[in-house]
Order: sequence, then structure tokens, then C-alpha cells
Amino acid sequence: MKIKKKKMKYIYIISVAIILCIVYSCKTDFKEVHPDVSDITVDFNIIRLDEMVANMDTNKLSYELDLLMDKYPSAAMLYFGTLNPFTASSNRDTIAVRLGVFLRDPFFQNLQDTIGLIFSDMSDIKKEYDLTYKYFHHYFPDADIANIYTMNTGFNYQRFLFADDNEKNALGVSLDLFLGDDYPYKRLDPQNPSFSKYLTRSFDKEHLVKKTMEILVDEQIGTANGVRMIDHMIHNGKRLYILDHLMPETHDSIIMEYTTKQMQWASNNELSMWGFFFDQELFYETNMMSINKYLSPSPNSPGMPTEAPGRTANYIGWQIIKKFMQKKPKLTMQDLIAHNDAQKLLEESKYKPR
Repeated sequence: MKIKKKKMKYIYIISVAIILCIVYSCKTDFKEVHPDVSDITVDFNIIRLDEMVANMDTNKLSYELDLLMDKYPSAAMLYFGTLNPFTASSNRDTIAVRLGVFLRDPFFQNLQDTIGLIFSDMSDIKKEYDLTYKYFHHYFPDADIANIYTMNTGFNYQRFLFADDNEKNALGVSLDLFLGDDYPYKRLDPQNPSFSKYLTRSFDKEHLVKKTMEILVDEQIGTANGVRMIDHMIHNGKRLYILDHLMPETHDSIIMEYTTKQMQWASNNELSMWGFFFDQELFYETNMMSINKYLSPSPNSPGMPTEAPGRTANYIGWQIIKKFMQKKPKLTMQDLIAHNDAQKLLEESKYKPR
């Protein structure tokens, strides 16, 4: 489908067949059969670095710090030397002194207590990672299965990728930024946009695996091959499509980080969103200031109804990729990633908004 920047009027034809479909709620969505991954075994650990740090004996910190750094040198040095603003230093003696102050700080103690209550049992999360990693290995057999290190960074870094001690990928996750929708993040810094409600709504257990796996997916797909909105929306659509296949039992609202109501709105207004982007000539727009809220986390999509969430271009991109892969069922995830011509992919998908 070629998007032309010429005057065009939409002709809406309401046929008897469409009306009957609505009345009888007929659904023609393509139903994909996901691969059987039950025979795949993945080897990984969730390492509770946050607990190890919190349980250190403050009377012999230098000794315990040495033990931890010897056992997990990469993760420990990254945490103490960079991620934790209270201890940041490249010198172990300096870290030990600062760590003592940090561990005795009432704010840190209360925060770690909260983490301990919410994440006292990680078995469900481990199970979710296990299944997700099986799909990840199925689709990306050469990629590392990353260990997960849980940390308490004092609300500084939510998730990140780093090289483990064996030079394999490792995931870092700050549990202090997954404490749930009811945690008073906004009170920490009312002026900080990172603590806006539309963002902190997904700072919970349900989104933890998805958010961290997104980093591994991004490593596979790289960056968008172009600066137009269509380049970004197709690229982001690939990310959502892959995440959906890594987590087929996870609700679409988690994958999109929408509320159920927002997800329903997007599903019901696919044609309207497409028409808006067309009328506003946004598909080929390169000014990021003009298109950012349609691609990045945002409370809304400017110009659309107030019910419209942000990232609506990503939602459309996802639907395009779904249609493209339905048309080409023999393509692998690697083939999809390698297809870098967004315009050509759109045309080959024969996507028609509903």
C-alpha cells in the first residue's frame, strides 16, 4: 500500500455483511499457533543482589564487600561503582565507607523493607522468565540466556543490560521501580516527569518481565532504519510483535503498556488512528517533536480524542507487522528484523485498518 501525499477522500461503505458481522460479533482475526517449547531447557538464575547488600554486617563491611565483589565482580562493581549514587566510586575502601552510611540510612532501610514485602517470593517471576526464555531461545537460538540481578538503585535505573563475569549478557532490574501502582512515586519528586502517573502505572510485577525482555529484543532488532515516523512505527511494531511471541500468554495490554480500557479504544479506533496520521501527513514526518508522543510513552496522542493513549503509531505498526507475517508465514524473526524498508514492508503487508 503506497501512502500518497495527495488529496484523497475516504469512502465508507457499510455493507450488509459488515452489519451482520457486528450483530453476531463474528471475528476473523488470524489465529496463530505458537511453537511447542516444552522440550527446551534454559539455564539462568535470579540473583538477589538487593538482599545480599541489605543483609551485610555493618561491623565488617570491608570484608563482606570483598566477598560480594569476588563472587559477582561485574554486577557488584557496576552497582557500587556506578548505579548506586550513595556509593559511587572506583575505590573499594571509599565504597565501604559510603556503604556503611547508606545501609544505616532510614530511607534505604524502609525502601528495602518494602521491596522485601512485595518480592519476598520470586517463584512466579522465575516461572514467567523460564517460559519467556524458552520462546526466546526458540526464536533466537544463538542469543544469550541472561541471568537476572535484582538491585535497589534508589529509583535511579529501572532495567539495564550489562556484561556478566563470563562476558555473557546479564539483566539488571531495580525492584524499587516495580513496587506497584499504589506506591507514592510522585511524592519522591513531584516535578520529575519520570514519575508521571501514566508511566508509574506500569511500575509493577505484572510488567517486570516484559520490560526487561524488551532490552534483549532491542539488542536483536537494533535501531530504526530511518527517521520518518513510518520507519519508527514499523520498527516499534517489530519489537511489539516479537515480545508478543516471546510472551504469548501475556495480555496485549501488558505488551503495549496500556490499560484494558486504552487497549479496547485502540482496537476499536484503528481506522480512525490511521486516518488521522494520513490527514496530518505524519507518516513521512521527520521532526521528532511532532511525532514523539505517537511513538514514545505519553499520556495522550495530540489531535486525537482525549481517550486516545500515547504510542498510537506503535499500535498501528504492530498491526502492520502482524498482517505482514500472516502474508509470509515462512519468514523467521531474523527475516523480519532484516527487512529494513518500512515502505516496502507496508506495501507487502497489504494492511488495511479496521
